[in-house]
Amino acid sequence: ARAAYRIWAPSYMTETATSFLDETLAREMLAGLPHRRLLDAGCGVGRRIANLPDAIGLDLSPEMLAAGGAQNVVSGDVREMPFPESCFDMLWCRLVLGHIADPLPAYREFARVCMPDGYLFVTDFHPDAVAAGHRRNFTDENGRVHEIEHYVHQDHIDLAQRAGLSLVVRQDGAVGESVRDFYAHGIGLEAFQRDLGLKLVAAFLFRRGPSSAPTD
Repeated sequence: ARAAYRIWAPSYMTETATSFLDETLAREMLAGLPHRRLLDAGCGVGRRIANLPDAIGLDLSPEMLAAGGAQNVVSGDVREMPFPESCFDMLWCRLVLGHIADPLPAYREFARVCMPDGYLFVTDFHPDAVAAGHRRNFTDENGRVHEIEHYVHQDHIDLAQRAGLSLVVRQDGAVGESVRDFYAHGIGLEAFQRDLGLKLVAAFLFRRGPSSAPTD
């Protein structure tokens, strides 16, 4: 995945149907929640936090961080983050954990840096999309298609609970009229009709309790 994002970095700013659904879910599920101190773990180019002066982004790819040009970002791994305990009241990890074979260390890190009563918002490429033949891929500046390493995880809730986090709500983002134009300018409207109703993004909102601790 690190090598893939190094190649993708120059053209990454382009929105996709998956990233659009991810953003829609974030707006719906996080409305009204506090984010005085926010971490975007796996922030990519940092576009989601560009207008959030009190937010910090972290990403493993220095090329992605450089492409975004944001000042409030640091290079690092979500499984071993350079932050003290209990310093964020909101964490995002969006479309990242599917690139990791074992997300449990990441969930433990999220719980460690999350304040008591703070929130964690996680999204992932939906298992239904993988089962339907969709892949995590992109087209580079030369028109070559690259597939990114991806692992299917259907145990996010269990992993979060093992790290000391509890589920608040889960929602899915599916193909519908809101992403029709992405298909029209991409793989075509025939594919849109085929995928109508297919879940592309799974989203989870977790909360750390006032004295949460890992269960194992």
